[in-house]
Amino acid sequence: MVIVCLVVFTVWTLAPIAWTIISSFLTNSSLTASPPNLTALTLDNYRAVLDSDTGFLQAGLHSLVVAFATAAIALIFGSAAAYALARLNVPGSNRILLMVLATQMFPGIVIVIPVFLVLSEMHLTDTYFGLIIVELSIVLPIAVWVLKGFFDAVPPQLERAAAVDGAGVLQMFRSIVLPMSLPPLFATGIFCFIETWNEFFFAMLLTGRNTRTVPVAISQFAGGHQVLFGQTVASAVLASIPVVLLAIIFRKNIIKGFVEGAVKG
Repeated sequence: MVIVCLVVFTVWTLAPIAWTIISSFLTNSSLTASPPNLTALTLDNYRAVLDSDTGFLQAGLHSLVVAFATAAIALIFGSAAAYALARLNVPGSNRILLMVLATQMFPGIVIVIPVFLVLSEMHLTDTYFGLIIVELSIVLPIAVWVLKGFFDAVPPQLERAAAVDGAGVLQMFRSIVLPMSLPPLFATGIFCFIETWNEFFFAMLLTGRNTRTVPVAISQFAGGHQVLFGQTVASAVLASIPVVLLAIIFRKNIIKGFVEGAVKG
């Protein structure tokens, strides 16, 4: 019974992915036929997406820059803030944590107009800097919450011993806590990268030709008069490759990070 359930779950999970990949090799006419014509496989969708006129490759570069920068900054500031809340006697630390969490309770549609107006006044629309700031507002609170839980689980005796030897707070954080927390840092960083890579709502409103990201580029294949289904699906498959590769390359660190957090928590 368990094996049957696992097989059903696997098929249920992989079927949409398999259909997406197959669809990316079919023409619009083949996809819209009833039933779909699965014999007319072609690479035309990928050729069209990768054509320089679509700007998809440029959008991929923009997404890489924004996602890597956002994840790196979120780890730097998030780890420092999480350590301060976990170890230092910060007045009102619980209230600060609740305020950090409260920033995630507002849907994007509520704040998008004020954000757009502020960035417009500062001439930061369609810039890397403006988009990174907005993406940080999304992933940084999550990074703080996740990393604080990991830092709470680090044995404080190690830091006390280092303090006896004359180590300062920054030295303890840099030399003791961070090396012990590499798996959680990897897991959090990859989560921030994926979250930023997939973010569409703010990217659609705040980017233009200079900083258009992959999700926005994918939406361009759905025109006002015709939806290019094959090219849309092909671009979605290409957009998934960096995330999948990242998960495969760092899978051990991701699993180790979350397992350590679960065990220590």
